[in-house]
Amino acid sequence: MASPFVIIGAGAIGSIVGAHLIRSGHDVVFIEANAAHADAIRRDGLRISGHLDAVVRPAVHAPSAYDGPMEHVLLAVKSRDTIAALTPFADRLAAGGYVVSLQNGLEEDKIAAIIGRERTIGAYLTFGGYYKEPGHIVYGGPGSFKLGELDGRETPRVLALQAAFSAQQPIDVTNNIFGYLWSKIALGSVYFGTAIVDAPVLDIYDDPRARSILAVLAGEAVGVADASGVRTENCDGFDPKAFRLDQPADETARAASWDAQRVYWRSHDNTHTGVWRDLKIHRRKTEVEFQVGAVIRIADDVGVPVPHLKRLKMIVESIENGERTQDWGALYDIVA
Repeated sequence: MASPFVIIGAGAIGSIVGAHLIRSGHDVVFIEANAAHADAIRRDGLRISGHLDAVVRPAVHAPSAYDGPMEHVLLAVKSRDTIAALTPFADRLAAGGYVVSLQNGLEEDKIAAIIGRERTIGAYLTFGGYYKEPGHIVYGGPGSFKLGELDGRETPRVLALQAAFSAQQPIDVTNNIFGYLWSKIALGSVYFGTAIVDAPVLDIYDDPRARSILAVLAGEAVGVADASGVRTENCDGFDPKAFRLDQPADETARAASWDAQRVYWRSHDNTHTGVWRDLKIHRRKTEVEFQVGAVIRIADDVGVPVPHLKRLKMIVESIENGERTQDWGALYDIVA
């Protein structure tokens, strides 16, 4: 890949991927709208701490200042910013270029609407981290990382990406990227549920009443996936299919899913989700409109009732607006 990897968004995921690419010898350019963050990277380098302790010194540009090649593009902005971040560069994407979504949610369809499905690549990832301060990202540790063409083909460009990203951790190529993305949506619904409680994820999982509510959220999400013709996949041991609401509960499979989640969270430096951090630390709006909200809109289209996801979205928004606090009652109110 003679052209550089252009990473739009130097937040947690973009920085973690970019730092590993740089350390393995790849040319990386960041496009970052946060001026303080960009200035700190230019001055002191991009610091990664936590699971990796490293400082890399990439080129970083404001969105309006980058005029270099746009062939290998990694989109790592919040889902609410997908259209605004990508649209200015759509006409500059090379004829044989592509955009890989390193985002939460179902952003691949939005990207495809801008640049075409044939130039869009999906990615499913469960590793994480967070923005600590300008120029400094904390890497929570590895998880899953899978790549896939939207039509399921195994192409040379996906195999090349697999090789490039493998410096970070093992990478799989999948022919069912949407199955993994929907599985992450189901688990993401659980994470939004935990985020409205001001407690560590593992403490919430230890509460039987909380688990029962989180199970309903996952079940509604997987019901929408089923109705949409999507075959969901296992998500780091969390199997959304175990939470289907139209079938008798498989308590063994559900227990295995919760156990897998406990293993995941015990193996990482993070104790809370990024959604919790948005609400508690940054005091900013979450991606609930673009993740839970997206599931609700699709559910309405396919005729699947999701009353608890709708209630979850309302409660998250009430916390965003300062109308209520993060507490156990917020989670219990989902089924009130």
